[in-house]
Amino acid sequence: MLKKLLPFLVLSLLIAVTFYAWQVTGKAVDQKVDFSMGDYTGSETCQDCHQDRYDSWHRTYHRTMTQETSPETVLGDFNGEPQTYWGYTIKPIKRDNRYYFAYYDGTTGAFLSEVEIVRAVGSRRYQQYMAQTEVTEGNYYRLELLWHIEDQRWIHLNGAFLGSDQQSFSAHTGIWNQNCIFCHNTGITPGMSNYNELAQRSRSGEQVDVSTDALFQSEVSELGIGCESCHSPAATHSELSSQIMRKYYLGLTDTRDPSVVNPGHIDQQASLSICGQCHGQRTPETLALAKVWMEEGPTFRPGDDIEKHVNPVWHDSQVDTQQHDLFKSRFWADGTARLTAYEYQGIVQSACTQDPTFTCQSCHTMHGGDVKGMIEPENRTNQACASCHQDLVTDPTPHTGHKPDSPGSLCYDCHMPKISYGIMTFHRNHRIESPQTQNELSINKPNACVACHLNKTDDWLTNETQAFWDQKSAQYQPHHMIQSLVELHSGDPVQRAVAAYQMGHHFESLSAKNRLFLLPHLLLGLQDNYPAIRRFSFKS
Repeated sequence: MLKKLLPFLVLSLLIAVTFYAWQVTGKAVDQKVDFSMGDYTGSETCQDCHQDRYDSWHRTYHRTMTQETSPETVLGDFNGEPQTYWGYTIKPIKRDNRYYFAYYDGTTGAFLSEVEIVRAVGSRRYQQYMAQTEVTEGNYYRLELLWHIEDQRWIHLNGAFLGSDQQSFSAHTGIWNQNCIFCHNTGITPGMSNYNELAQRSRSGEQVDVSTDALFQSEVSELGIGCESCHSPAATHSELSSQIMRKYYLGLTDTRDPSVVNPGHIDQQASLSICGQCHGQRTPETLALAKVWMEEGPTFRPGDDIEKHVNPVWHDSQVDTQQHDLFKSRFWADGTARLTAYEYQGIVQSACTQDPTFTCQSCHTMHGGDVKGMIEPENRTNQACASCHQDLVTDPTPHTGHKPDSPGSLCYDCHMPKISYGIMTFHRNHRIESPQTQNELSINKPNACVACHLNKTDDWLTNETQAFWDQKSAQYQPHHMIQSLVELHSGDPVQRAVAAYQMGHHFESLSAKNRLFLLPHLLLGLQDNYPAIRRFSFKS
């Protein structure tokens, strides 16, 4: 009798054990993981289970943001041709598959020094180069020349940033460990070794320059922006994923795995924060936290609210020991950012965030689309706005007053105009808003209509927009001159640069004959005392 029952008893026991294991697994899966204490494993580990995701990440410019120098990673032409700027000459040299900058006096030609380039930053628009010195071997220094990939030529850093000819030769050199490391790498430990010493010297009244005086022994889990920058440190996830029962449980129950962060499966603020940790200039929330960041690294982890770790930079932000208007010049007068790396600030200022499902991923995708912008082709069109504004997308003309297939009917060009400077070009501002012509002209902020209507006066612009959209506007006294020329010749450096840039775009809005009047003004732009503005004038 017992022998006959034995198979049933074994089967019952197996079912009971499986049921118990299933219940235990379910409870274990629900346990939260403390990512702040998690270890990084590197993106290579992700291949085992996520080959397709790994492959799509591998083709991105995120992966190649920071690299050790080699013939495969260096894009610059190290042919020894002299590059003379600001009184010095640099010869980019390649020897035995190693890369060097040799420095000479620009007047006498006397040799001064030579440094080896050991790391490169950037691989899409331009590439910057890092060196170390024998004195502070833990520090990586950003050097003076960059290779511009589009122009295929060497450019001095002073020309890449919006500064004037009055800059010094090394105005934009600095310590990679102090700044660049935070956004261009994964699993960061800056390892600043003399923070307390510099803080004490500063408190005693001594002038301290962190960009030259700080000492570092930095470590990163991965050069470049890897999987764990967005999905959290993955050591625990990798370990748990080896458990067969857990994998089956997650797969069969469609339960979300709490040991890893999926930016598409978290709330709006947490999702925005993942991109905002780099695409949103910020300062540590307190000075005490600044010390932690410089020694141990950022406290933010994917899944957190970034604003519980940092203070996003705004036009009126202040930092202890710094001038009160430190960040004012980085914003237009209404608080709209005019530099890149402020996309987070722009998004949180936008009315679109009233929809709790609206995040960076509403337009961008990290595992598909064009790697130049991480965006699907349809999201470069008005379809990106269709979920909330289908009527306007279907027939934009009554709303825009322009033909459906013209730039004047492209949502982006009016509501996200290219007025944010960065990486030697202008990018779409991420504060999604409606243009208010008189308001913007009254505060010297570029107006979206001017980008196409380069030959129109300010009074024409204000009258047309007032009549078409019945805008309630600020008090504005028109100057009755062509607005694009006013901005090119009398605006501040960013406004002049925007004007020079716009004159080379939207050709379809003006015939060649009607664009001829721009030529003498662009020739005057070639005499501007800002290298970046001269370049835009030349290209336009």
